Amino acid sequence: MTRPLCFAAALLLAAWSALPARAATMMADSTVVDRWQLANGLEVVTRHVPGAPGTAITVGYRSGVDDDPADRPGLTALLAEVALTAPAGDIPERTRGEMESLRPLGWGLKVTRRHTLFTEGATRAQFPGVLHQTATRMRGVTVTDAVLDTALATVRRQLGQMYFGGVDQMLFHQVRECARGTDGNGIVALAAAKTLGALKTADAQKAIARAYVPANATLAIAGDLSGFDLHAMVEHEFGGIAGGARLPDPAPPALDSATVVLARPEVTEPAGVIGLRAPALGDSLHPSFFLAMLLLGTRCNQAWGAPSAPLTSRFNYAVLDDPFFVRMFPRLGKNALDPRRLSDGIEDLVNELLEMTVTIGNYQDLRYGVLWLLGGPMPRNVLRSVRTDPGALNALSNGMASRALWGSDAFWAEYRRRFDPTVSPAFGAWSQHIVTPRNQTRLLFVPRK
Repeated sequence: MTRPLCFAAALLLAAWSALPARAATMMADSTVVDRWQLANGLEVVTRHVPGAPGTAITVGYRSGVDDDPADRPGLTALLAEVALTAPAGDIPERTRGEMESLRPLGWGLKVTRRHTLFTEGATRAQFPGVLHQTATRMRGVTVTDAVLDTALATVRRQLGQMYFGGVDQMLFHQVRECARGTDGNGIVALAAAKTLGALKTADAQKAIARAYVPANATLAIAGDLSGFDLHAMVEHEFGGIAGGARLPDPAPPALDSATVVLARPEVTEPAGVIGLRAPALGDSLHPSFFLAMLLLGTRCNQAWGAPSAPLTSRFNYAVLDDPFFVRMFPRLGKNALDPRRLSDGIEDLVNELLEMTVTIGNYQDLRYGVLWLLGGPMPRNVLRSVRTDPGALNALSNGMASRALWGSDAFWAEYRRRFDPTVSPAFGAWSQHIVTPRNQTRLLFVPRK
């Protein structure tokens, strides 16, 4: 019985020894994590996943929606679109359509509340070249009138879909704007993004040069990295880029309670969402809140059942994208025209959970399923996906970059320590927070007669 185990351990040791002998950490899931910083300020985090189908490279910048000037909403998304498609060095201009063939293992651009993330997948053979192109783009893109015009059209189309596309998208995005105090006219203005048309090419060039620099960035690489000297490769490609300066963090979002009922032609029966304010990610109680949300989200799906059109979700808490806001989509009847019905559904759920016996083991199961998002080991099903699905590998590097942008290794080590039911208080500690009206934003769509 011991020989297979010894053989497996030898294989893992061999894979690890093929990596540079640095201060890397072998995880319980057989992956190896490393993190360092270049002299120009670029933070680097890698995760060696033996047997992965390729590699995924994510560059994340501390620049997000919350950085948009009040008079120019959508600016961060526009700059990101330009940076994705503009020519850089000897790399020609590229379109979103071309990205599918250029990066067959996947690519992505995500602009969150605080961060902008560019992800590109690569086969093992492509990896050195894609890494070189990634560094070339960080050295600077060339903004042209044509690129800016195309990017503007893309961003306006995306914003229109976000705020006035499908009902699920409208609820998801509009409820947060309601919590910010944005009225209906303000939401229409966000979607139209008319003021972006006044942005000059030279101004876009300067804004990109200021935000997309090493000192304001994290480089995350995930995949089978055996045989690559990552420290040497990254230093060679990125070390000579001027560091620039780290941008200041925006102020915490000013979210408040609100109740909004809108008659919409898109709905045939009531559909709604409750947005719940969350403590700041850096708050020592946030790990406890996240555990409570995992339990609540599980119960939402159990009690309300699978979402039916036009909804696509019952619960959403993207802790690395927007840790300040939770969304719940209760099941409503055809005659639920009172927004208080939304709160009633949440309160019923909370009372049910308070009456249930939730063991430490239940919490540990929930915790282990998402611990990898916080820098811990991956459960078997996630590791299997990362080893077989390039999309899952891209999501892994994306999460690594987001986590590094939010905090240091020490921050996340302490977060994981508190993200434990034997350390954090139970669900009951957050029950009152969840049902308190001043922590809720209710948005209800009803049929237009």
